[in-house]
Amino acid sequence: MTGMDEERTGEEPRSDSPAEQPAEGEAAARPATSAPQVRVASRLDRARGPAPQLAEIREPLYRDWGGYRLRLEPPDLAKLRELPGSKEKSDRELGELFFDAHAPRLTGAISDDVPAPAEVRVVVDPYSRQAFLAVGKTIRGIVSF
Repeated sequence: MTGMDEERTGEEPRSDSPAEQPAEGEAAARPATSAPQVRVASRLDRARGPAPQLAEIREPLYRDWGGYRLRLEPPDLAKLRELPGSKEKSDRELGELFFDAHAPRLTGAISDDVPAPAEVRVVVDPYSRQAFLAVGKTIRGIVSF
């Protein structure tokens, strides 16, 4: 064995003699390449650090206004991306801008129908440019924006 062969671990010794060559059926089952076998560390062998956070944390956005607590859920925050001027802004920034512009109108639309304090879910439809105001499972108001 040469010094180079000793460095290879996990490999079978190679032989070019015809007596040690595999039979025809075995040769068909093996791949034609003779690439060296490399031992890949299993997941358990490797040291693992904390998992990377690939997506932003998706939590509802709240705004207290006029005795009401307005709530935009993550899917509704994502729908705000369809509105003009939303490029290069996060969902949270878009939600804050939306509440800054429309919170007084949203609470005004339900103030006669829903007594304060109440939590109101704001469901956004960017294509019709309407916000649906839901208390529980009931739509209590619709505001165009």
